[in-house]
Amino acid sequence: MPRILIVDDEAPIRSLLATAFEKAGYDVRTAPDGPEAVALCAAESFDAVLSDVVMPRMNGHDLARWIAARHPHTRLVLMSGFDIGCQNCPTAPHCQFLSKPFRLGEVLSLVGDALAQPSPN
Repeated sequence: MPRILIVDDEAPIRSLLATAFEKAGYDVRTAPDGPEAVALCAAESFDAVLSDVVMPRMNGHDLARWIAARHPHTRLVLMSGFDIGCQNCPTAPHCQFLSKPFRLGEVLSLVGDALAQPSPN
């Protein structure tokens, strides 16, 4: 069962995504922000991390850099409703990007495809 961490400061989005991934057979954990996600990633391993980019305390780019440095085999999917400059992020080659608003099928497919690819490192 693939393990996924969902990180978003909006509780309804976290809940919606968690339910969809659980129904799809994933082992799901959630975090409301980057620092909590870092704590979870330090204690557990995840096959994929799906994170919002624009969050207080620690943005998704900083979280992606932290994860890429410590867990290079974890797939990263960043999502945002804004033009947030992912193309300039140093972890961009290791990340997938998802625009908000999204359809649940689109998210499940993107994460599934990311997990099916060879490890980035």
